[in-house]
Amino acid sequence: MAEQAAEPALEEGPDAGEKGAASRADEAGWRWSDGYDPQRTRREIVDSALDLFEREGFDRTTLKQIVVGANLTKGAFYHHFQSKEDLLWHIQSEYLDTQIESAREILDEDSDPVEQLRALIGLSLSGVATYRAHVAIFNQERRHLTGDRLRSVTEKRDLLETMFRQAVQRGIDAGAFRREMSGRIITFGIVGMCASAFQWFNPNGSLGIDEVANQFCDLILMGLLTE
Repeated sequence: MAEQAAEPALEEGPDAGEKGAASRADEAGWRWSDGYDPQRTRREIVDSALDLFEREGFDRTTLKQIVVGANLTKGAFYHHFQSKEDLLWHIQSEYLDTQIESAREILDEDSDPVEQLRALIGLSLSGVATYRAHVAIFNQERRHLTGDRLRSVTEKRDLLETMFRQAVQRGIDAGAFRREMSGRIITFGIVGMCASAFQWFNPNGSLGIDEVANQFCDLILMGLLTE
């Protein structure tokens, strides 16, 4: 096993042992005496947890496994995260925040509602390809979040669903989608189809994620379009 990286000391600023010091140092642009990179360390912890949570599950993954996988110490872990649950929340928020930001950009564009819905479906499926482990963990391990962390993730998920529903409703209001269709049911169907893709999409398969997205869009729009 590779030797675990020692915890570095700050050249200036708060005591290096204080919880959260690495994050504050990163934000302030402080330098570490040995060239330590807080962002890289945080990424290594997240990547180790992504692999373990997806393969082993949140419950069966220990903090020791996470830090060994990142070649770090528990002290380094606690510079960045309060607990294993805090790390799980970060992983889920990282994915959702990226999706929300991109979805806002799509909805802010002055474009045809059909094209907006196509773009949202493409965004959701490309997210499955890019953040496959995040999506799998979100669907399978979200139940382990509690309190404010669970509320935060639930609110973000609901916001994404609302954005899809906005696009569907715009299409109905514009006369592009059938008025007798329920925007709520359509939204649940689209979001569910896209979210489940992590279970079967093969990045090495015959169809790339863009082609899968096109086929999803065609299938959905055949039932929605008025003509």
